[in-house]
Amino acid sequence: MEVKVDLANLYEERAGEGGIPRREWEAFLPQAQRAWWRLQEARSRGEMAFLDLPYMREMDQVIEVSKRFRGRFDPVVLLGIGGSCLGPQALAEAVFHPWMRSEGSAGAEGPRAFFLDNVDPSSCRHALEVAQEGNPLVIVISKSGTTVETLAQFLLFLDMLKRRFSDWRERIVVITDPEKGPLRAFATEEGLTTLPIPPKVGGRFSVLSAVGIFPAYALGIEGEEILLGAVEADRALRAEEGNPALETASLLYLLHTRMGKGIWVTCPYGDALEGLAAWRAQLIGESLGKREDIAPTPVSARGTTDQHSQLQLWLEGPRDKVFTFLRLKGHPLRAPIPEVDFPAEEAESLKGKEIGELLEAERRATQYVLTQRGRPNYTVTLSGPTPKALGALFFMWEVETVLLGSFYGVNPFDQPAVEKGKRLTWGLMGRKGFEAEREEIEAWGG
Repeated sequence: MEVKVDLANLYEERAGEGGIPRREWEAFLPQAQRAWWRLQEARSRGEMAFLDLPYMREMDQVIEVSKRFRGRFDPVVLLGIGGSCLGPQALAEAVFHPWMRSEGSAGAEGPRAFFLDNVDPSSCRHALEVAQEGNPLVIVISKSGTTVETLAQFLLFLDMLKRRFSDWRERIVVITDPEKGPLRAFATEEGLTTLPIPPKVGGRFSVLSAVGIFPAYALGIEGEEILLGAVEADRALRAEEGNPALETASLLYLLHTRMGKGIWVTCPYGDALEGLAAWRAQLIGESLGKREDIAPTPVSARGTTDQHSQLQLWLEGPRDKVFTFLRLKGHPLRAPIPEVDFPAEEAESLKGKEIGELLEAERRATQYVLTQRGRPNYTVTLSGPTPKALGALFFMWEVETVLLGSFYGVNPFDQPAVEKGKRLTWGLMGRKGFEAEREEIEAWGG
């Protein structure tokens, strides 16, 4: 598998009293294995569709359609929110680095990309202005077809495309429910290109569907490699020896429920990996945040930046955190430090080294001091910022989260509490049938 997990610093042998005694993990293992087999049984009944996305025949159609759009447009604009955007954005940023897709970046290959995962007017206006002067492709992603932010964005871009491009229908791809919803109805009526989100796959588990694969191809990333990485991860997790998803999920659960460590910090060392931390935060938060008495809180950090803003808290603050360090085995871009004349002893040790060496040295030093202080942490290493490695990581973290749902006794696939906020938003925007919600929130004030 293209992903390696080192859990040594979660155990008592390395982290002292802050780690889990190995005997506790061994005592918990039968319960963990039962959860694993329940997951496999549910999968055999077709109840875990997200696990089978890489094998679905429908993905052949997704790949065929996606390849027709590769290399034809600039910029590519993705309209979506939550799982409809975080996964594709994490993919693109990891492969190309976030700055390589910004406007005017030197050396950038392929189209510029805009991921509009918010309704901030400044961001929307900027993307709109760039798109209307270019050769744009607009990807609209909403499983329900009623996501308020995505619909609002789509109206902006639909109006622009109709006014400026006679072939506007060729510039829109809709990824939504295969049968129902206003986006599906509009796309069918206008003859737009559409791709389905399988009905049994929720948004935050959809990155290995058309939601992630089509935008990848549109930006020049080999989508089939993403799926191949997921397949390899699937085989690795089902092998006889070792299951990093099962062991990681178990240790995180034990550290939380038995030692009070419920704040889970994902700290990528590499700017291109930040999107993966954001994607994981949604996966954990929406999947597991369903019990008032106990639920983990995901936090995204950034190495080395947060060594200078949060490390003091991590080392001497409350012992309520577990740290995931996300790293690349090797960075694809090199930045050697030159032998420039600078009269300072401190600079001599840096000359002739790589900036990447400094990044890795800071990660190792940070993990060491955390471990010495009894602050449990572990390392996830990607073989590189490749589509295959990313597919494996997405798959592994999804399995890990579903196992955690079993341990906590919650359904990891729903998010019932957020519906109220959606209804209130529609009420404030004047949607028919939501008058009571408008009256309720107007009476409250705010």
